[in-house]
Amino acid sequence: MSGVGIPNGGEIGVLRGARSLAETAYDLIEQMIVSRKLAPGAMVSESEIASELSLGRTPIREALARLKAIGFVEVHPRRGVLVTPVDVIRHLELLEVRRPLDETVARCAIRRASDLDLKELRGLAAGLVATAEGRDRDRYFAAKRLLHEAETRFAHNGTLAATMAGLHAQSRRFWYSYEPSDRFTESARYHVEIVEGIVTRDESRAVGAVARLFGFLDALTRESLDRRPLV
Repeated sequence: MSGVGIPNGGEIGVLRGARSLAETAYDLIEQMIVSRKLAPGAMVSESEIASELSLGRTPIREALARLKAIGFVEVHPRRGVLVTPVDVIRHLELLEVRRPLDETVARCAIRRASDLDLKELRGLAAGLVATAEGRDRDRYFAAKRLLHEAETRFAHNGTLAATMAGLHAQSRRFWYSYEPSDRFTESARYHVEIVEGIVTRDESRAVGAVARLFGFLDALTRESLDRRPLV
């Protein structure tokens, strides 16, 4: 597992200060899988991951259990942890599940977000557009994650936020592998449309924008059936 690009000690220290060790382990391992630093088909052990991250076996085991629940890994006793493949057909199924939930996020945010929440949301949308134009894959997906997390946070529904976290992680993993950088700006525009519907508290506008985004995502997913991963 050497050379997989583990965050440095200072970065890990910041994460530890903000959340539990299990959450830190989850975030770090998830990002390694999303960015293919732990590639599909890789077989590693709990002890190897614990050593690389300088974390104990218990938080690693808890993180892997969560990653197994969203389909990122398979845990094989006495053999190790297998990173699962990225499945295009499964992603099409995921989009069917996500669309009505994204509409619910928009509706809840319109009703419950504060004016300060909406100001932050608009700023994050502008940040996504800026990173999309730069075509830097890591920065773009980091900006998109911040926007998704803010939208669900401002919906002020803990059950919805917990559900969306796993779905967004699965989508992020797929798109990191398959979304062409020359489509980043087009995708960002759809997200901006949703945000504009939310910040103006216009439910029909926001829900219509969600529908257009998912039409785009469905088409882009089907295009990926004919090509290999881009990273």
